[in-house]
Amino acid sequence: MKKKHLFLLLITFSIVFSVNAQQPQTVEDEYAAYFKLPRESVYLHLNKTSYLAGEEIWFKGYTYDQKNQLTSKATTNINVGIYDAEGNQIKKALFKANNGITKGNFAVDSTFTAGTYFIKAETNWMKNFKESDAYVQKIEIITDKKTPDSFVETTESFDFQFLPEGGHIVANTLSNVGFKVIDMNGKGVAVSGIVYDEYQNQVASFESNTLGMGKFLFQPKQNIQYTAEIKLENGTTITETLPKADQKGVSMILNNPFEDKIIINFSTNEETLAYNPTKQYKVLVHQSGNLKTINLTFDGTEKTISVPKKDLFKGVNTVTVFDHNDNPILERLFFNDYFVKKSDIKVSHLTKVKDSLVLSIDELALQKDANVSISILPETTKSYNPEHNILSNFYLKPHVRGYVENPQYYFRNMDRKKKYELDILLLTQGWSRYDWNDIFEEKPNALNRFENGISITGRVNKPNEGIKSIFLYGTKNHKPRFIELDENQEFRLDNFFLEEGEEIRFSYADKKGNFKKPSMYLRFNVNDKADQISEMILENSTLTDTEKVSFSLPADFYYNKTEQLDPVALKMKKKREYRDEISVNGRVKEISVEDYHRFYDIPQFLRFNGFYVTERLGEVLITTPGRSNGRDRTVFARPLVYLDGVRLSTFDILSSFSLANVEKIIIDKSVAGEVVNATRFGGGVIKIITRRSPLFKNNPSEKMYIASTAPYAFKAPKEYYSPNYSSFNNQGYKEYGVISWIPELKLETAQATDFKIYDTNAENITLFIEGISEDGDLISEQRTLQVR
Repeated sequence: MKKKHLFLLLITFSIVFSVNAQQPQTVEDEYAAYFKLPRESVYLHLNKTSYLAGEEIWFKGYTYDQKNQLTSKATTNINVGIYDAEGNQIKKALFKANNGITKGNFAVDSTFTAGTYFIKAETNWMKNFKESDAYVQKIEIITDKKTPDSFVETTESFDFQFLPEGGHIVANTLSNVGFKVIDMNGKGVAVSGIVYDEYQNQVASFESNTLGMGKFLFQPKQNIQYTAEIKLENGTTITETLPKADQKGVSMILNNPFEDKIIINFSTNEETLAYNPTKQYKVLVHQSGNLKTINLTFDGTEKTISVPKKDLFKGVNTVTVFDHNDNPILERLFFNDYFVKKSDIKVSHLTKVKDSLVLSIDELALQKDANVSISILPETTKSYNPEHNILSNFYLKPHVRGYVENPQYYFRNMDRKKKYELDILLLTQGWSRYDWNDIFEEKPNALNRFENGISITGRVNKPNEGIKSIFLYGTKNHKPRFIELDENQEFRLDNFFLEEGEEIRFSYADKKGNFKKPSMYLRFNVNDKADQISEMILENSTLTDTEKVSFSLPADFYYNKTEQLDPVALKMKKKREYRDEISVNGRVKEISVEDYHRFYDIPQFLRFNGFYVTERLGEVLITTPGRSNGRDRTVFARPLVYLDGVRLSTFDILSSFSLANVEKIIIDKSVAGEVVNATRFGGGVIKIITRRSPLFKNNPSEKMYIASTAPYAFKAPKEYYSPNYSSFNNQGYKEYGVISWIPELKLETAQATDFKIYDTNAENITLFIEGISEDGDLISEQRTLQVR
């Protein structure tokens, strides 16, 4: 009997568990799951958007975590490519980001002809999401051949759209209707108009801004067709019908002129309330995974709610209204500027030093230090026309669905008028970029990982057994070390940063500790697939406001005058001693066969040369004894030790390190080292350079290591250099030339920052400044400065 009761109890628990497990997910749960993975965005600040043959495309890259609204530091690998007018990739390079910031350049070489191109930046992580957050900017290349004129449609046509706030016009409710009119090129056109009912009674009037957008209020009646007569600036009148009012539904009017709150007015009708007996709705205010839920219940046909802006999210927020069946029925975007801190950049000209101008820049409003980049161009430049600045790229672009004409306009010197125009833009954009059908269905996965460096896998094939570790020589970004092998003589290196053309070298040690060349298999794992610019981006790019380039590069635009000099014979009186920036008085010891037989390994050699070296269980400690500190106490210091140019933080790798593997050792005891037990004094520097060929040579060309280069590696950033223009006075230079590019400048809250640029004898210069502060505040400023 007890067994029967226990069996029934287990069945009951199973049924309860099964029912609970099948409970439907709430809207909030579905939304949170869709945005569980963080979203990265990237922005490139270009020094220009129109380039001359022979120049360089310089850029600074900023990555951004949309949810936390801070610099994204999860990815180090930034892929940047150049694409032709059809979207085909013609160049691609991998750039390393440090703390979410990268910089680089592409040469405008013979690969380019005159015409339109695109530059695109993205991370591998972005490929996890249906909504692309890659950065794409159209650029123009100017050569000695004039860019061919493209065919332009001459027939004038206009597209007029009525866009009810929230997405619906509901009968017998006060409705707010947005509108926009664009010409055949996708540009907004200013209009005014009147709305009539079927009996030619005027029910509303409207007038757009200069971008062809506006809104008006009216209260439609059921089954009535409304018509608008629209007058264009050129006097043309067109007639458009409004969408018919829905019999049931809810309308919304969002008011956002207040500093501390938004107010949303909801209206419905009796038919709707009868259809929804609970009269309950749910309002979600959300952004990139952040969410606030507000319950909405009608106790009549109208309801007003007020929401403090401090409870919402910085930038574009989305309001979505759900009915009692959790179906989304209304959506509206608005901009919350409550947390947006406006920068206050001051730039001044301090002095002239030789051929340079010294400028000073100060940020007076933000609370944290900032990292900025600055493009300095002639005041009359026509070469800088980016679609986005950093504010529109991170605050606006990730949330809107369609094309936005001149998006950075709304964030440049934002005032009350621009806030109003931005609100109209968001009203007319309709629903957000994120489709609720996608949110309710398959969620993004993390198949494409955050890429941090290159992954390298390898296997030692010869010797085919007995090898437990392999020696990795130092590179520009990695210290030399021994790598443990598994039972199959295989290994894996993650987060490895190899630069283009840089070798990665390996040796194995025989029983005597001498390095030998192994036979190895190596594989480099990094995302290097070619891609294309999407057709949608290409179509939208034809609408971007880029001035027509009518300039072609003359033959004498760059100064290229050279003179053949007579040959000069130089004679060396004595052998040049070893010199570098650390070891000034270094004594160089070339390691010979006799040295190897005498000392055997590095610790023995260093003991002979006056260092204290202790070894215990593979740990190595090197110190230098010094004079007494006056308390009968000997002062010791650690020397600075470098292996193949890489400073060692610990010396354990030198344990039993055979002298047969060393080409030379430089010792300079005059350099200060690290204090061990008292004040700083001369600890010395030791520089060890490994061999490239064996000490005991059987073959003159024999090497003691195997080397390989990655097929796709990081492009090393170059120092900016200005093109060698033949003149700073011709009109071509004033419109398309450059003065300077400052990719990395730190603005400190406590003091101004000074920097130098080349003096081109201009009276006025223009600085385009973009950047981000340590706490995520964005900076985008344009300043014209008189320097004469």
